[in-house]
Amino acid sequence: MRVTLAQIAPRLGRLADNLAAHRQILAEAWAGGSRLVVFPELSLTGYLLRDYTSEVALTVEELAAHLAAVAAPAGAGPLEVVLGFVELSPGRQCYNAGACFELAPDAAPRLVHLHRKVHLPTYGMFDERRYFNPGRRYQAFESPSLGRCGLLICEDLWHPSSVFVLSVDGPAFEGAGVLLGLANSPARGLTDTERFTVGNMETWRRLNALYAELYGLLVFHVQRVGVEDQYIFSGGSQILAPGGEVLLEAPLFDEAIVSAEIDPAAVLRPHRSANPRALAEDVDLVRRELERIGSAVYGAPGYHSEIDR
Repeated sequence: MRVTLAQIAPRLGRLADNLAAHRQILAEAWAGGSRLVVFPELSLTGYLLRDYTSEVALTVEELAAHLAAVAAPAGAGPLEVVLGFVELSPGRQCYNAGACFELAPDAAPRLVHLHRKVHLPTYGMFDERRYFNPGRRYQAFESPSLGRCGLLICEDLWHPSSVFVLSVDGPAFEGAGVLLGLANSPARGLTDTERFTVGNMETWRRLNALYAELYGLLVFHVQRVGVEDQYIFSGGSQILAPGGEVLLEAPLFDEAIVSAEIDPAAVLRPHRSANPRALAEDVDLVRRELERIGSAVYGAPGYHSEIDR
């Protein structure tokens, strides 16, 4: 199966321009035989939207209508697309969201899964909690091309509990075998001028390899590039096999549409057969311990949750 990572530089706040670029990339990838195309976080809008956030928000139905304009090549099968956008909810609230759609000839785009970013960073250059509502759940889903998947957005991936939940979210606790990570990571910490890399990208590489090894996951990690204000986004998108082997890697700092032939089932089977980690996880023990800890914290005098506040 041919898969494509679209490491792009979205134009900040230029929704129409970014939609046109997405449609062109999708049409070309579809014509080239791709079965899956993955874009980075907020790929339709850019990142530092601030007070412009609500102006570029789309409902899921509006986004589906825009994707319907992608023309299928003659004789093509379906195409799965994962992208980042500002979601306008039925209650007219804005979320930093990732959506998975299936496009098919002679059929309307079908929403496969929607994830709302749970952890909204509000430190340093980041101020997401001011403009977005947080998501409230992690949920694995069935991808037509990849099998059981989990989708997370940037800061979500810095919380191992999110990946753990996805890894056991399935029948008999056999959860996601594939992790889709969408990110916008500004370059921070020049560490190696010879390899032309940066500190935060090295951290992402370690995280990706850890999740691939620890949870036996096929990892798709897609970063953006480009400049917004004084911030430079790093790129370096990757696909990793279970165990941590890098199957595909995009360059740092440059736009790149990169593709590879990958059979998810064939990649997952040997590692998981030799390392049946999911079946050994005592989920009931984890649940009991979290309930114990939670009851002690939530029942403490003067405690107020974020929802209470």
